Amino acid sequence: MEHNNVKQQIETIPIPPALRHRSQLGIELAIMKQQENRRQKSKRVKRSIGMVAAALALFLLSATLINHDKVWAALQKALQFVPGIGIVKEDSASERYVLKKPITLSVNEGSIIITGIMSDDEMTYITMAGNDVPRPAQVILVDEQGNEYSINGSMASWSSGEWTSGFWYKGKLDAVGNMKLILPLDPLVEVPITLERAETFSSYPEMGETAAINGVSITAIPDRVGDKARVSLVAAHAEDFYISDYGIFGVYQHDESQKLNVMDAEGRKMEIEYIRGVSAPASEFYFKLSGDAQARYTLTLPEISVTYKDEVTIKIPTEAQDNVNQTFEVAGFPVTITKIEKVKEGILRVYLDFHYDDQAAASLYNLDIAGLSNSAKLNERTGAIEYIEFEVKPGTKQMSLKLDRPSVIIRGPWQFEFSEESFKAND
Repeated sequence: MEHNNVKQQIETIPIPPALRHRSQLGIELAIMKQQENRRQKSKRVKRSIGMVAAALALFLLSATLINHDKVWAALQKALQFVPGIGIVKEDSASERYVLKKPITLSVNEGSIIITGIMSDDEMTYITMAGNDVPRPAQVILVDEQGNEYSINGSMASWSSGEWTSGFWYKGKLDAVGNMKLILPLDPLVEVPITLERAETFSSYPEMGETAAINGVSITAIPDRVGDKARVSLVAAHAEDFYISDYGIFGVYQHDESQKLNVMDAEGRKMEIEYIRGVSAPASEFYFKLSGDAQARYTLTLPEISVTYKDEVTIKIPTEAQDNVNQTFEVAGFPVTITKIEKVKEGILRVYLDFHYDDQAAASLYNLDIAGLSNSAKLNERTGAIEYIEFEVKPGTKQMSLKLDRPSVIIRGPWQFEFSEESFKAND
């Protein structure tokens, strides 16, 4: 078996959940290291790569002997990136069609951007954002044969004058050829749509520049829309948390230098534009290209925010105490209750020490109290919670608090280098 074939097959072997994260990152790093080593062309490195290839071949052989059918099924899987929606599908779907470029529409005095469309054997999903225009409750997709499919809104978020919305259709529809999307507004808006078959990759580094720091592998996928660069961020990491912010918005109270930024070769900061997605995190942004074929850009993510799928229930006294010193753990991070105050009758204030460390690879800075209305004071420098306040029923001697959705900063930096030529139009 040739060296490249071994690499491609190993990358897609399914890994048990407990090992999947470390194994996936290890494979991605091995691929990136291998690419770097090839450029150095040293005999010593070549011997090392040969040893790695041999080890991978042995692993594949062993896995095949253990469970041939399972491994063979895994080799059919592939990675497909969905532009605009910002997800990577890892499955063996035979056909998946996507909208490669966003579509911007002027509607009355406002605008609508169709950010993404994905259609496969199981579903069709459409995302769009609007500004100063009514939000449609449903859209109608007309295929090349004239068949109409009503697709209802499934998720939405909005603020004054702006909204984002997702539309979901269960089942397969004919997404091939020239189609039409109808927005039932006043006046009616009809948009010609052509979806393209999703490109298939065998690894994240094949999609774009990839950097792995502190357990999170992030890939920056370059694209071009008109005279602007479009960068889409996707990540591979442990399944016990999800990314809530790639640093586009940043942690409240943190310095601007800790946010995602793009610099040109002269160190000038590029102005970034983004379209708010239907749900967190915002993972796609734009910046104006210079037009100079020799231009270079550096994308840096100093830190990201993640939310763990963990919770803990604690019991606290409702009487004022100065030295509580009660420590519990959530998502692997210690939290100490240092003090309890009665601010006024029926209002309890609980002081918390998150043991926040600027130099650590990760720091807990926030969490929620499930099912209980509360407020919190944040540290003016770190953004971490200093205390929480909530109501207490009269006569209560002890309370149980369910703490969930712990928010954690993971520090990088993740850094990516692009040339002007990296942003080629794929029309």
